[in-house]
Amino acid sequence: MLKETKRWRSAAIVEIAVMSAILLSYIWGWQHAFPGASQLILVLYFGLGLLSQFRRGESLRDVGVRADNFPRALRNAALVVLPAAAVCLLIGWALDSLHFPAASHTAALSLWLIVWGTAQQYGLSCFFYRRLREIFASTWAATAGAAILFAMFHMPNGFLVAVTLAAGVAACRLYQRERNLIALGVAHAMISFIVLYSLPLSVTHGLHVGPGYYLTLHS
Repeated sequence: MLKETKRWRSAAIVEIAVMSAILLSYIWGWQHAFPGASQLILVLYFGLGLLSQFRRGESLRDVGVRADNFPRALRNAALVVLPAAAVCLLIGWALDSLHFPAASHTAALSLWLIVWGTAQQYGLSCFFYRRLREIFASTWAATAGAAILFAMFHMPNGFLVAVTLAAGVAACRLYQRERNLIALGVAHAMISFIVLYSLPLSVTHGLHVGPGYYLTLHS
């Protein structure tokens, strides 16, 4: 049993390192280097994640792709998201920086943000957090590790690094309480939408990361 635990811990370390290298190299190097780069990163991202699950016998339900606990998971997420959203709206109102899009664009944008948020939460909770739980005995250590990695992928946007560090901790704790990936994706989408359209561009930089962040400095 001890030998088996060490084997999976070693595998988890390698998988985390490979996934991190893939994401960082894409963000900072090859995302616009050739046609089909965006499709390739999706294949690598979900391919590695699903392979990691398959090797351990984890089903989609095991990692949180399920509907039975969606209402409970969404209620739990609302306890975090709604106060955070209210603070952002109040700040935006005070700074006169509220700039929400027209209603005709909101539905399509919201759907895209849910898809994008769910994809990010898959990496944060279903991959990084679960693999870190194989490395660390403490759930808090795994939570901190996953949140730090999540924040690292949002450099050099200092605002996003701080926000995603806090959000990463919250998401992992919510995941521990009710494993539901879709609820986390919806929560991620909602807070992203509110932050983006409540706060000034000079603060959020359009939520851009990597080289794209520097382009916003001159826009």
